[in-house]
Amino acid sequence: MDTIDISTIEEYLKLIKKSKEDNIRKGNFKDFLFRGQTVDSPLMPKLSRLEPRGDLLKIERVILQEFKRSNPLLIEQHHAMDDWDYLTLGQHYGLPTRLLDWSNNALTALWFATTNPGPFTRPETNYSVIWILMPEEEDHAVRMECVHPFDVPETKIVQPRIIRQRINNQSGVFSIASSRELAERSCIDQTDAYRDKLIKVNIPAGSFQDILNDLNTLGVNAFTIFPELDGLCSYLQWRYFD
Repeated sequence: MDTIDISTIEEYLKLIKKSKEDNIRKGNFKDFLFRGQTVDSPLMPKLSRLEPRGDLLKIERVILQEFKRSNPLLIEQHHAMDDWDYLTLGQHYGLPTRLLDWSNNALTALWFATTNPGPFTRPETNYSVIWILMPEEEDHAVRMECVHPFDVPETKIVQPRIIRQRINNQSGVFSIASSRELAERSCIDQTDAYRDKLIKVNIPAGSFQDILNDLNTLGVNAFTIFPELDGLCSYLQWRYFD
């Protein structure tokens, strides 16, 4: 796994272009995935990062059932069809799941990495991170209509059904961990299957504001990523206040 420092959008896009050309020469034509983080933390789903009060896999099933049961009126409007949909919906509302968010959009990930860094960036590092995943065909080998999300044999990439506009605006994609990997608290960046398919991009905090200004010029901001009132309010605050 390579680790590279960048401080401008131009450097970021140049890195992606070169990496894409290298992959195409090797015969890999799959789209890259991107994940922006305000902290330098391992690639593991929220469910693995929390301390369970009991058996983790049993708790996972309980919270999914409670999510579906507790207030059906809040969920029915999204027309969830199966547990893949319920997990997708829960993930976007903060439910601990075995899903990890990625995006097909490199600029969306850059926005997530550089926005609202203050209270979330560790002072000892003073930088944020973008993970670039260069998956191959086998990493997408999940037939969602044939397997339950709790039964995937190993970490795979899945494309969720667009049950919320936010997923579409963020070009959302997920990786999903297996039960064994959850129990072992495995990190994608430390596994043999993915370690060499990742690039870790470090962005110094001093570059954040210039990058956000450039992203806004390119039409990427809080309101385009969160096309709801909270996104609009966040954008207006960023646009008119220091």
